[in-house]
Amino acid sequence: MKKYYSEEMQKDTPYRAGFLSGIEEFLQSAKEKATKNREQFITPNAYKAAPESYREKFKDMLGFPLREKREMPSVEKIFVCEDGNVNLYRMSFSFTNGLRYYGLYFKQKENSEEKPFVFGFHGGAGTPELVSSLHLNSTNYNHLVRRLTDRGASVFAPQLLLWKTDDYGNAYDRLETDGRLRQLGGCITALEIYLMQCALDCFLANENVNENKIGVAGMSYGGMYAINFAAADTRIKACYSSSFVCDVFQWVKDDWSYQNAQNTFAIAETAALIAPRPLVVAMGVNDPAYQKGTDNECQRMLPYYQAFDKIENFKYMTFEGVHEVDKNDEELEFLLNALR
Repeated sequence: MKKYYSEEMQKDTPYRAGFLSGIEEFLQSAKEKATKNREQFITPNAYKAAPESYREKFKDMLGFPLREKREMPSVEKIFVCEDGNVNLYRMSFSFTNGLRYYGLYFKQKENSEEKPFVFGFHGGAGTPELVSSLHLNSTNYNHLVRRLTDRGASVFAPQLLLWKTDDYGNAYDRLETDGRLRQLGGCITALEIYLMQCALDCFLANENVNENKIGVAGMSYGGMYAINFAAADTRIKACYSSSFVCDVFQWVKDDWSYQNAQNTFAIAETAALIAPRPLVVAMGVNDPAYQKGTDNECQRMLPYYQAFDKIENFKYMTFEGVHEVDKNDEELEFLLNALR
């Protein structure tokens, strides 16, 4: 048998190291150029002059199916119980294209049409039941949904594609689903915002929700969805985002890395699309995300509110905590005062 040349594997290690370091150097250089591009793409005055143009560009970045005509789904509303000042329902939405959506609805018993209506979002490994204190005493959500309902808000807590399958079963692969949506020109964020918008259509049509008193609140991934939903849909009048805001170009996650985002919309620019509507951002100082650029991103949000002369509508708060919802109530009161 013919003998071919061979050598120790370590001999080519420096070449792989050079290949890898070259990619890192290239990406760092491209990131620096993209930052300059983003600074030219959107400024506070440019956004103030054409907010809807930037909102459409944001939706283009997220992609399919946000550009699709929204369908009014059929709704199944199942009464669960009376619980204090609210009635609890399970809401199931069915679409002709096969989509399903689900969430818990806490409806104020008295004068619900005059009360704030808030989407309450769970985070990674969560469920509507968890953020609503039905399971495990709410864990690090610190009773987010029930603190809202106790203060007079009706709350819809939807299921996101983020539950912990070891606890809840129904195995799925979020990143694979995101990849399949990217092949169609979209992403999982776009799909879930589309579902949120369709659900809101239903609530406005059927549940006497006051269109001037709609808010969003969420922690971690839920904080991401709160900002992105409010950025995409001006029917959201106020936003509370906890334990999410950071430099996502430092802390890269596949399912919140969007086509051309470095050149267009970082978190600060996305949150800017909420201006001049009220926005409160909160972060525990012992949360790992806090070390990933939270202060800088929030400082970059402020000029957009200054451009509208609405600096009072932006609040950034830190608290002594970890990856959790602040146990103090100032952020909740800021949100609800904006909706009353």
